Amino acid sequence: MGRNKVVMKKIEDPVSRQQFYSKRKDSIVKKSNELGVLCDTDIALLMFSPTGQVTSYSSGERLMKFLE
Repeated sequence: MGRNKVVMKKIEDPVSRQQFYSKRKDSIVKKSNELGVLCDTDIALLMFSPTGQVTSYSSGERLMKFLE
């Protein structure tokens, strides 16, 4: 008795896809920050929204130079 596997598929409706992205974006940045703190690593994260807008996150100044 385990968990059922979640089937991943593209959200076809553009409005629903943008809403889902907006809801999950902040939690993904938070999780990447937690990973960097727990493992003492530098993290760089680039996300492209369905509308083409870029979200970037960097845990260190060194990485921010590469993102610019």
